[in-house]
Amino acid sequence: MTGRTRGRRRGAAAAGVALLLTAGCSSDGAGPEEGVTVADVAQAETDGDGGIEVGDVVTVTGEVVRVVDPGAFLLGGDAADGPGVLVLSPTADFEAEGLDMTDVLPGDGDDVLVRVTGLVRELSLGEFQEDYAIPYEESVFEEYAGEAVIVAERLELAG
Repeated sequence: MTGRTRGRRRGAAAAGVALLLTAGCSSDGAGPEEGVTVADVAQAETDGDGGIEVGDVVTVTGEVVRVVDPGAFLLGGDAADGPGVLVLSPTADFEAEGLDMTDVLPGDGDDVLVRVTGLVRELSLGEFQEDYAIPYEESVFEEYAGEAVIVAERLELAG
């Protein structure tokens, strides 16, 4: 790879990050859904009935309840909010999305809040592995099959 190609890739990557930070994207081009709760995502629909839908890009804030895998964790809202949502990395871990998992390991009664921006998908492990070429362990994720998950594009500590 030449210096010119590397420079173009860096420029394109920087432009992509800047676009994500300022506008984001969603299936309808309107930007990420803001003010969305973890429960909203957990109840995402596939039929276009309104509310959050599979294919939307959302930004949610919640507590890391459990790290499932180096590339996946369960995000929970308030106790009254209902079920949690699995957050998956499109890579083997979350470093490219801006978060070191050692920063979010729950423990010692600390509530670790993260803000996640990403695409809402219905988890089909076979499709996910095809789309992202990541060898996830099926036995670890089978309990989430068919549920709405967030494929993270950006992560940051929120509190």
